[in-house]
Amino acid sequence: MPSPFELIKDSTLQFIFLFSNADGFYISARRALAYGWIPVGCSNAHQSMELYIKAILKLNHEQEKGHDLVKLLEKYKNRDSYFSSILDDIHKVDFLNQLSEGYLTHRYGEAGSKSNSQEIITILDELTFNLRNLYLRNIKSPSNKIYIPFKLQEEFLLNNQNFTVKDLTKNPMAQMGLPIDMELPEDF
Repeated sequence: MPSPFELIKDSTLQFIFLFSNADGFYISARRALAYGWIPVGCSNAHQSMELYIKAILKLNHEQEKGHDLVKLLEKYKNRDSYFSSILDDIHKVDFLNQLSEGYLTHRYGEAGSKSNSQEIITILDELTFNLRNLYLRNIKSPSNKIYIPFKLQEEFLLNNQNFTVKDLTKNPMAQMGLPIDMELPEDF
């Protein structure tokens, strides 16, 4: 019987894996936060931010290690003006510092937190929207759509100030930043 899980390691595809995983962590973070699972939501939010940034850096052959989001942005702030604009916004820097600090402590149950889930989601949506678009511009993707299964689209769009229905697709190929020139049937 074949294994239900097998790792695929391919350094030439690493930037695609980073981007695809970032989307998954973002969507699951948003959903966890909306349902009140703050530690899980914040851990996944951190992971999504880290992977979007590292996917962008990987396109430039950067092999950056570490989990401190602000340090990653500071080191590469000249890579793109959006990195600098994040660092110029004290509210976003504080948010990213809190995510970085909570990354390990939340995961291992070493701390709790008090939070405003909707505020976290709002900042996460904005950062994700812009980091995704930066990545997609860098790979010259003709599409900026994000894969959201049809049955989750309404929930995903609820209070989302950045993504709209025109940004969504049911085509899972969007997870790789590939051109999406056809929609899949509703029951896919």
